[in-house]
Amino acid sequence: MKIVFFGTPAFAVTILQALIDAHMPPIAIVTAPDKPAGRGRRLSSPPVKELADKRHIPLLQPKKLKDEIFLETLRNYAADIFVIAAYGKILSQTLLDIPPKGVINVHPSLLPQHRGPSPIQSAILAGDNAMGVTLMLTDKEMDHGPILAQQELEFPISNFQFPKLHDELANLGGKMLVNTLPRWIAGEITPQEQEHKKATYTKLLSKEDGHVDWTKSAEEIDRMVRALNPWPGTWSFLNSGIPEVEHPEFKRVKILAGYPTNEPSSMPPGTLIKTKSGQFAACTKDFLYILEKVQLEGRKPSVPNGFLHLGSAFV
Repeated sequence: MKIVFFGTPAFAVTILQALIDAHMPPIAIVTAPDKPAGRGRRLSSPPVKELADKRHIPLLQPKKLKDEIFLETLRNYAADIFVIAAYGKILSQTLLDIPPKGVINVHPSLLPQHRGPSPIQSAILAGDNAMGVTLMLTDKEMDHGPILAQQELEFPISNFQFPKLHDELANLGGKMLVNTLPRWIAGEITPQEQEHKKATYTKLLSKEDGHVDWTKSAEEIDRMVRALNPWPGTWSFLNSGIPEVEHPEFKRVKILAGYPTNEPSSMPPGTLIKTKSGQFAACTKDFLYILEKVQLEGRKPSVPNGFLHLGSAFV
């Protein structure tokens, strides 16, 4: 079985490692180009590249997927199948037509739910209780192709944070791929068309998506904190009401961890108060939201104290 693997971030690394551990290493890997990162804007390699270099697997980092030299290189590998896991770019029909056994996509959702670039975050934000992985044949439409395998996680996800759910789904996806590839190559699987009428779609997240609206319920805010950390993060502006240089008004504060209570809010949404147990909490439209860990702009993450003052407000 000759595989070419397409992937970029940590999710793809887990899938790629599963193939290597199962003695099915790809003959080549396609990943995104190195990009400037950090304050120094130094070139940073995608996580998949680091594993490819470590395993001495040939690596391609095309800037354009329609580049004829890149396409010819792929054809020369004469792969049986391509595998995609969080590659981050849409493949052209010309590229999809290259491998005789098609292109399998490892997608972390129970398709047709949560098609698109942010399925894990979207599932948490929607309050889904179940989540899983779908292996599908890739066609020219986004996450639209027929299903080869689908499996749900064996436990509810209602209290999961993004990093934990991300890792669980990546591990599941790797196991499913290793079991499914030989059966697909052998002709033992009949692809099943998705129920397209039930499709839901996700979007590419931006920094603004993490701005907390305190007029929402404590449960909705908790979903944001669990879904959007570390990226794009959940945050709010703090109006301290204290006109000191060290504590200017409207400083950005990241909400890194917290949880909803069943204690009703008694002040306007966003107002900071202390609970009966002495914990800092923010008022929402219904119940108090406990602030377990926050980060003031320019400072390290910490337990709420010092710069948070009772009666201050998040906006």
